[in-house]
Amino acid sequence: MDYLLGIDIGTSGTKGVLMDREGKIYVWAGREYSIDIPQTGWAEQNPKMWWEATIQVIREVLKESEVDPQQIRGIGLSGQMHGTVFLDKNLQPFRPAIIWADHRSSSQCEFIYQKIGKERLAELTGNPVATGFMCSTLLWMKENQPEEFNQIHKVILAKDYIRYRLTGNLGVEVTDASSTLLLDIKRRCWSEELLDILSLPLKILPEEVHESQEVAGYLLLDVARDTGLLEGIPVVYGGGDQSMQAVGNGVVRPGILSSTIGTGGQLFITLEKFTYDPKLRIHTFCHAMPNTYHLQGAILSAGLSLKWLRENILHTPDSYRIFDEEVEKIRAGSEGVIFLPYLLGERSPYMNPQAKGVFFGLSLKHHRAHLIRAVMEGVVFALRDCLEVFKELDVKIERVIASGGGAKSRVWRQIQADIFNKEISMTQSTEQAAKGAATLAGVGVGIYKDTEEGCKKTVKLKEEKIKPIAENVDIYNKQFEIYKSLYQDLKEDFKRLKRKGNIA
Repeated sequence: MDYLLGIDIGTSGTKGVLMDREGKIYVWAGREYSIDIPQTGWAEQNPKMWWEATIQVIREVLKESEVDPQQIRGIGLSGQMHGTVFLDKNLQPFRPAIIWADHRSSSQCEFIYQKIGKERLAELTGNPVATGFMCSTLLWMKENQPEEFNQIHKVILAKDYIRYRLTGNLGVEVTDASSTLLLDIKRRCWSEELLDILSLPLKILPEEVHESQEVAGYLLLDVARDTGLLEGIPVVYGGGDQSMQAVGNGVVRPGILSSTIGTGGQLFITLEKFTYDPKLRIHTFCHAMPNTYHLQGAILSAGLSLKWLRENILHTPDSYRIFDEEVEKIRAGSEGVIFLPYLLGERSPYMNPQAKGVFFGLSLKHHRAHLIRAVMEGVVFALRDCLEVFKELDVKIERVIASGGGAKSRVWRQIQADIFNKEISMTQSTEQAAKGAATLAGVGVGIYKDTEEGCKKTVKLKEEKIKPIAENVDIYNKQFEIYKSLYQDLKEDFKRLKRKGNIA
């Protein structure tokens, strides 16, 4: 029997799955790690920590599965997007990676808009500027740490570092390259025009941008010895975690929307041709199939908001299952409590790092369960804010697939159905990003003709579907109008707080 290994290098941990060609997951393993915050608003991780976690995950997958390593046909990779790994002339990391959650480059984001202009930036990259993106991070380093900037030989993304360690070959592929703000999205190559305008050297980027399913190299002997795998196993380029979760959920053709509630939250839909939002409220990235693209709305604090409430406010060890039981007793709308989930600022559709979290509408009648439900609703309101832009761009939605840790909650799935006013499906897939990476490995080594065939073989929908409840839809439509107006009413106050130095 043939097996495929998928590895997802995430923000909170690395996960691996072993899958057969029919999509059955035989075993999965994971290793958690943390984000380093050396200063307020900064977010870094040591790439060597990702590598150690990867080795441990592979070992555990092989041990638990008891599969003959000779039966593993290929390895695929998924990884957290946007961040920057800095390599010296020996191709070794010489400082911690600056990851997507980092906010230090806000002034550089403003500089990019001023230097290039929103209209031309949209045409070139299909994307708004955001802190934590490789482009703004490099500009920040050039301005604030010129000695370290001059030490750069190459910059790559998280999973690209892991692939380099696995194969010895340095490279990048289209989905992750899209997230750097340095790629000409339509042409699927580095934008020399943009690099020239910003005075960033092309030579520090990997020379060629590859398609995601291409074989990048073969497993090195020393890695085989460390993991128990066989030398020479093909390793494909893989993709950014959002493209890989989309593949893992079968979101590879237009009309299927994935709604992911993980640490952050994302809406994702496939495009057959390059389409972008001229107002730069959402992202357009290359998808993991040649000549395809996708729209993505990204919010920064989704599951993170509920984790924050549990740990920082409620100080409770209660499980999220207990939260669900409590929340089911509270009516839709949380009896007037509305939560703005801008705990890390917000990306789509506002691109505002100064935005802050807000509870609105509290009174003496409200208690813990109201706050929990309001947070869950607020996260989905933020996703609907992105969905409204999709609709404005005339994107048709036939099906919504819930994904991520939030999809495990039936309450949260019902809230999505009611706020989106769409039926919610789920796939039988678990660890979708790692599974998507494994599927792409199957394409790369010829087990599947293409990604669409791979998804037909490996992705199956669950029978249960969550339908919108008409009464709840009406409540949420009215509350969503208040939700949107709250941001508009408060955005100047967010700026004033920042200017006065009253908050970090």
